[in-house]
Amino acid sequence: MFTKSINILNNKVMEQYTRMNKEDIPFDKLEKVGINRDFVNHMESNELRDFLNGFRSEKLYTVNAKIDNQEYKIPAKIRLQKQDDGAINVKIHPIQRLFVPDEYMGYKFTKQEKSALLGDKNLGKTIELTGRDGKKDNYYLAIDSKTNELIPLRTKHIQVPDKIKGVALSEEQKQKLAAGKKITLDGMTGRNGKKFGATLQIDAANRNINFSGFKQEKEKDLEQKQEKSKGARQKVS
Repeated sequence: MFTKSINILNNKVMEQYTRMNKEDIPFDKLEKVGINRDFVNHMESNELRDFLNGFRSEKLYTVNAKIDNQEYKIPAKIRLQKQDDGAINVKIHPIQRLFVPDEYMGYKFTKQEKSALLGDKNLGKTIELTGRDGKKDNYYLAIDSKTNELIPLRTKHIQVPDKIKGVALSEEQKQKLAAGKKITLDGMTGRNGKKFGATLQIDAANRNINFSGFKQEKEKDLEQKQEKSKGARQKVS
């Protein structure tokens, strides 16, 4: 299924600073796992920002791995992890077998929830999980489509925008998106200026809103939908 996404991280301060600086990147540790230090220069600004904030890389990199005393080169995502003592380590996230455990971060999945994760790669709702610090919080949960990892994301890190691709969201649509559910949005404007509709949902794995189920809209159809919506609003009022 083809998808696109837009970034909706709720952290305006991150535009001003990141958890780590470019000068803090442990290039020696990256080179040990087989990644050339020049890779940072090829990152787009948003990729570099996410990397310096400790998020998994969007791309897969070829890294060194030792399995049963044998050296291999495998595809994996990478991220930086800052320790309590200030040291910065490189964490490797290789491709895993697709699997959903019975319990994750203190939460026990139902059969329906497992099916949703395995089928849609997205739980489709928010749940309460227990972090490493023992504190409970509300999270979105999805499976990384490239590594098959379960990825949690605190709901407080996401802010649903008032408008997407030129279309204002109703309060009901915003509430559904914020709750991790899917919504259908019509009349959006693409980069080519053409109108389109799609199914939208928050994706914890990519920390954004994913677009899927695209459909191109004809101007006549769009006008009819707008007139119908306008008429419905007038009846209500």
